[in-house]
Amino acid sequence: MLRMIRTRSRLAIAGGGACLILAATAFGALSTGSAVAKGKCLKVALEFKLQGLAVFTANTQGANMVAAKYGICHPQAYGGPATASATGQVTDVQADVKAGYKVIAFTSDDPTVPAPALQAAMKAGVKVITFDSDVPSARTVFIQDTAYNTIGQSLIDAAVKFAGATSTIGIMSSTPTATIQLAWIGAMKAYVAKKYPQLNGGSFGNIIGYGQSDPAISLTQATAMIHANPTLKAIIPIDSAAIVGTAGAITNTGNAGKIGDFGIGPPKEAAQYFQNGSMQGLFLWNELGQGMLIDCMAAGIVAGTIKAGSTFTCPYGPKGSYVNGPAKWTWVTKPNAVTGATKNTVIFSKPLEFTPSNYTQYNF
Repeated sequence: MLRMIRTRSRLAIAGGGACLILAATAFGALSTGSAVAKGKCLKVALEFKLQGLAVFTANTQGANMVAAKYGICHPQAYGGPATASATGQVTDVQADVKAGYKVIAFTSDDPTVPAPALQAAMKAGVKVITFDSDVPSARTVFIQDTAYNTIGQSLIDAAVKFAGATSTIGIMSSTPTATIQLAWIGAMKAYVAKKYPQLNGGSFGNIIGYGQSDPAISLTQATAMIHANPTLKAIIPIDSAAIVGTAGAITNTGNAGKIGDFGIGPPKEAAQYFQNGSMQGLFLWNELGQGMLIDCMAAGIVAGTIKAGSTFTCPYGPKGSYVNGPAKWTWVTKPNAVTGATKNTVIFSKPLEFTPSNYTQYNF
């Protein structure tokens, strides 16, 4: 595994991709271009919701695999507060500006609290790329993980296949203000209203727990949900910590295989629950590839080769790194009600599905 060293509120990646499952073979020799003077590197900050989540570690690993290729200072650090804290992220953003970062890649639990700090950064000339969870009023462009309608439908279809179209299904989220999770819940509700109107007696979305992006709190909340809803047939956890907490609650209450568990998160942390039958399916995207896309876009935006309305490729990255992703990406400038894209959005990829039969193929 990569050795991590704490610096400020970050963990600096100290090693190469020793724990990666992908070989470092380039797609091609083309470059997106660079506005960085020869002999210098582009400073790109990675600011996450909090430290310690496997998905963000994978993002950092992916970014570091291609950073040097794009002229970005290497290694890049895993930034963010020790626990989920929008105000803690504000402090990080202000420090990044003072430290001379030219691009801040940012994901937040809250769409409003960090906005003034990000807006100030942009006024100072910093490019802001949001990903995973958007801050719509304070960014240059948003990398949307996948189309909201697509992943919402995937989750509901899987849960209904297990539990039935007239069953009771709960949701485990992180916080009531988590932008991306609110978008997923909205997409699920819209799909249920159209295709499975009898779920939860016609009130799907009425059973939601919040685990605060903490496995222990998620475990407590999911356990309470199970006890309070004796007819519960499935839970949909849509936060990495909630994945572990929900599966643990199902295991501890003796409901492995009885209550379905279909969520959004990385497969590696859920390995034991796939094995014991408490987890039936997960949906995500290739987090390594998303980290590579962040660096590709950061370099291209600064160089002026990737801009609003453009279609672009990312030449550097291991083969297979953009699993289920397109050969090209488009920076859309107008909202799309079907995909959930807002103004100035790039959709990363289609959802990847992890099941008991394939989860061991993915090391994140």
